[in-house]
Amino acid sequence: MTTAFIVVALALIVIFAGPTLLFICVGYADYVLERRKHLIALKHAVKRRSDKL
Repeated sequence: MTTAFIVVALALIVIFAGPTLLFICVGYADYVLERRKHLIALKHAVKRRSDKL
């Protein structure tokens, strides 16, 4: 009985918070990709600068 209650509660949470959770996950993935792109750009800039010296 307790397991069924937990499963139903989790299902309700996923149903009602689904769009919010999806928004959070997509936003975090976008943040990670932008951060990675920024770090790669910095790495290339440092590499170009050290080549000139």
